Amino acid sequence: MRICIDPGHGGSDPGAIGLVPRRLEEKEFTLDVSLLLRQQLQDLGHEVIMTRQQDQTRSLAARAAFANRFNAELFVSIHANAAANPVPEGIEVFHFAGSDTGNELATRVQDSLIAEFPDHRNRGVKEANFAVLRLTNMPAILVECEFLTNPEQLLFLSDPGNRRRIAAAIARGI
Repeated sequence: MRICIDPGHGGSDPGAIGLVPRRLEEKEFTLDVSLLLRQQLQDLGHEVIMTRQQDQTRSLAARAAFANRFNAELFVSIHANAAANPVPEGIEVFHFAGSDTGNELATRVQDSLIAEFPDHRNRGVKEANFAVLRLTNMPAILVECEFLTNPEQLLFLSDPGNRRRIAAAIARGI
């Protein structure tokens, strides 16, 4: 299967930024997890294309157009969440409203992530009108791996071992 991985943000767009107890930009986290996910999926026999493989700026429309141009069969956008205060936490996966296949994929990935990390809050599967979900021609999901603005979860997302486990859980869900 041809899968397009979209490491969220990049280049001049750092995405969310965790500051306490250490600094971590979302774009750094998403690229690292996406590269790990690519390897996991390739090891399972999938063909993988990526919207970016380094720290560069890409518009949301360009990301979707890339996946469409290369006839991806699935689109997976990787993100880390943020909130105005440090309390929110948890993992959630979004799909485009009305996409039964997107909902099924989102559910499988969410279930796999929660099975891997049962002590994390399950924020569930949700519908969203995000550009990368709306503009792609294939089933698409956006994975929010945890909150960079929660100090405990920031440390979780900063750990290379946890990043490998996140990538492996997403791959199992797919």
